[in-house]
Amino acid sequence: MIVQSRQDSILPTVDWTQVDHVLLDMDGTLLDLEFDNNFWGQRIHEQYARLNDISLQATVEKFTPIFRSVAGTLDWYSTDFWSDQYGYDIIEYSRTFAEGIRFLPYAENFLTALKSTGIRSTIVTNAHPDILALKNSHTGIADRVDEAISSHSIGFAKESQYFWQRTQTRLGFNKAKTLFFDDSAAVIKAALKFGIAGSVSVCLPDTSRPKNVPHSNYAIDQFQDVWPSPLDVSER
Repeated sequence: MIVQSRQDSILPTVDWTQVDHVLLDMDGTLLDLEFDNNFWGQRIHEQYARLNDISLQATVEKFTPIFRSVAGTLDWYSTDFWSDQYGYDIIEYSRTFAEGIRFLPYAENFLTALKSTGIRSTIVTNAHPDILALKNSHTGIADRVDEAISSHSIGFAKESQYFWQRTQTRLGFNKAKTLFFDDSAAVIKAALKFGIAGSVSVCLPDTSRPKNVPHSNYAIDQFQDVWPSPLDVSER
């Protein structure tokens, strides 16, 4: 067993000698979800309200049903889809707030420590490739892992079993020797259903908000909770 709960806790203890591959979500796992919650939860509505001279409340009421109808699908995460819906270039507008893109505490150091072990690391994100490129340009996140995969290149969101089937075929990972970190309850559930027992919930995805309840048997607040032993990498 590569991961087990510490006594009377869901905080995982990892036998890193048994880990071949670490799969990592991007937003809310490695990068602070505050940017996304602010941009997608507020800024896009404000811009639509300004462009169309209507109230913010009316804008939210207009788009809430659309968001609900595409939840868990690629359209939910597609900047192209939302640009069509809102009538302006979403990815271009997001650049206005790009200074808010940043690593979560200890995440950058965790990637450095992980690479030092020689364990393969892959970002698996539902973010549209345009968003992945934007965030990489501000953080260099893709350079800190072996590969970064957008679900849009797979054809299914991470909530789908087809995503996991196709991603395993592409990467060739052994489920029994793979760890997966994500902050989404639906995605963690899908990964567990696929057979990745070492699926770990990230409970503090947004540093501006309270922590979430765990979505699996294993959970961390920050990556300092699960350093790859025997390395000791301090926060810079």
